[in-house]
Amino acid sequence: MNLIFPTIFVAALTLCRSVAAENILFTADFSHGITGGWENVAFFKKQTDYSAAREGTNRFLHATAVNSCSGLTTKLDLAPPATLKLRWRWRIAGVNPNGSERDLKKFDHAARVFVAFDTFIGPPRTLNYLWGNVEPAGAVLGHPKSGRAQILVVESGNARAGQWISEERDVTADWKRAFPDRPMPKIAGLGVMTDSDSLGGTLTGDYTDLELIAE
Repeated sequence: MNLIFPTIFVAALTLCRSVAAENILFTADFSHGITGGWENVAFFKKQTDYSAAREGTNRFLHATAVNSCSGLTTKLDLAPPATLKLRWRWRIAGVNPNGSERDLKKFDHAARVFVAFDTFIGPPRTLNYLWGNVEPAGAVLGHPKSGRAQILVVESGNARAGQWISEERDVTADWKRAFPDRPMPKIAGLGVMTDSDSLGGTLTGDYTDLELIAE
């Protein structure tokens, strides 16, 4: 009996089931530029520059903040699935070593990815996945300006600056950790932010392959 074919068949079937179990709700790789309803929201401050860029076959969003603060966001209207995951790739040139995750006067960051949730009354609650300046990866903090925004430090410092890093987060688990007393509401938006308005100077961040996946 040839055991190779059954083994290959079972492996292929397992892979198909794994792929089928994922339902991609949103994706953006910026291969066709900044399309699909993205908006540069400046919060009454100078806008960070967001532009489509390319290095070989790699297409991505390049952000340059020069004494500026704005987020590039897109609106969504998604019911929360049983499990929501977020994937992306990002890269920074470097953090501001004087920046802080706790002090609003020093709250500048080279890269941030955030998910916004519709809370009906007041501004949306957000989960902010941050490339931190000084706080260690794994830290979970309240935003220094608003308790409706929670910070999850994914990368920190300059040890991996200059490298493309792939990330995956279980948003459902992160929501329960950040807002344990509230069920996850509808997903209202997704965005990125590179800012340098607090301390001044220039910070840059690159983003691509953003995906929201239901499982």
